[in-house]
Amino acid sequence: MKYFLMAIVATVITTGAVLAQDMNKDQVRTQTRENISEEQQQMIQERKQERIMLREQFKASLTEEQKAILQDQKMTQEQKREQLRECFTEEQQAMLKNQMQIREQTREANKQAMKGSLTEAQKEQVQTQMREGTRETAREMQSGNGGNGSGRKGQ
Repeated sequence: MKYFLMAIVATVITTGAVLAQDMNKDQVRTQTRENISEEQQQMIQERKQERIMLREQFKASLTEEQKAILQDQKMTQEQKREQLRECFTEEQQAMLKNQMQIREQTREANKQAMKGSLTEAQKEQVQTQMREGTRETAREMQSGNGGNGSGRKGQ
């Protein structure tokens, strides 16, 4: 019974720490969004719309067989990916390759444009976030998590 209570207490403490960490990340994201200019928000929105457009173009090219693979609830994401890769047409493979190249070019162009539009306060905020991210990764690796990103949401 004593060990059971200790396990529950440890679980509660660990869960609380994880929740606090997630809340802190959300808080940083919210502050970052509040501190960007209209021009920067527009750049981000344009990038988002481009990603959506590319995704929709690819979805439109899917065959019925490929759609069935995506809908199969018995397969894991990795199994679905493997099955899809095996039945992509040459056109779909070319489309994916082209989309990846576009994303890379756009990412680099946006990175340079965003860098050029940062205020001094924003530059300092980015530096602070990078330092915190480095510390967080080091903590994860020390704790045995290995920084594998298992706590990331939606990515």
